[in-house]
Formats: sequence, structure tokens, C-alpha cells
Amino acid sequence: MEDLIAELKRRKAHGLLRAESEFSRGDFSPLDPAEIDLAETHLGFALPPLLRRIYGEIANGGFGYGYGFLGLLGGMLNEDGRDAVAQYLWYRRADPDDPLWRWPEALLPLGHLGCAMFHCVRCDHPDAPVVWFEPNPHEDGEPWDNAFIPFAPSLADYLTAWLEGKDLFAEFMDEA
Repeated sequence: MEDLIAELKRRKAHGLLRAESEFSRGDFSPLDPAEIDLAETHLGFALPPLLRRIYGEIANGGFGYGYGFLGLLGGMLNEDGRDAVAQYLWYRRADPDDPLWRWPEALLPLGHLGCAMFHCVRCDHPDAPVVWFEPNPHEDGEPWDNAFIPFAPSLADYLTAWLEGKDLFAEFMDEA
């Protein structure tokens, strides 16, 4: 974890960390521990240690694969004006028009991919695996299980591959 945090800090110091998207414009300063604690209170679960350090030492979103990581509280927002906490809470609501809709507990939408897709982190697992939420092929009247696709074995593996410039879909989906 230390090497990964050090590399993120190095890239940030050299202006090489920002995502290339309209959502990532701005300086998303790291959060202080009390702000991260507040986010965890709203979420109802603790963040994995690596993710907590990223938000506390690197930035409140605005970098990473695709459009970039959402901010935790504030920071980078998606096109609907939601940060990661707001997006998670919105997804956890029941949908009166779709009784089959269920967002998994402790699955935090993190990496904004566009077209309603996210790379999400399972915060209830020690390795913090990454899950791809791909809702676009979903058909009405069907369960949502197939929209949650295992993507990377851990957040650390995901970030390392991104920092190495690898094609994440080729890197992780070819393993499936």
C-alpha cells in the first residue's frame, strides 16, 4: 500500500494525476479525518484502509480511470451532481417502478465510466474488490444480478494497473 500511495502522491505533485474529463476540472483537496468519518457515518460502513488513505492524503476524487473517481463528500461530482456518498444512498433506495432493483450493501460507486456505469468497491471485503456496474443491457422485469460484474480482485490491483497504463478491461476481463 505504501508504494501505491507514494506513486499517487508523486504523480499529483507533478500534475499527472487528474482524469481527463469535464467532471474532473478543479482541485479536489484531500479530506480531513473528521470528513471521512462523517462520510462513513452517512454510508453506514467503514472504507477500506487504502481508499480512506486516498481520500485523506491524495484527493477527494477527480483522478483515475474513465471520468475519474467521484469525491467522497463534495469533490468531483457526476453529471447528476452526486458524489460517491450521495450516489450510493440514491442507489440504495427502493424503486417503486422496479421491485427487482437492489443495490448491494457496502458497494461504493467510485470510478465514473459514463453511460450510468461505475467501477465500484466492495467495502465489506478485506481486499476491496472492484465490481463493474453495467446497467445498460438490463431488461425490464429481470433481476439486476447480471449488472454487477466482478472486475478486479482488489482496489490495489486496479489502481496499480491504471498507474501502469494498462487497458483495465483487457487486464481484468480477460481473466474472467
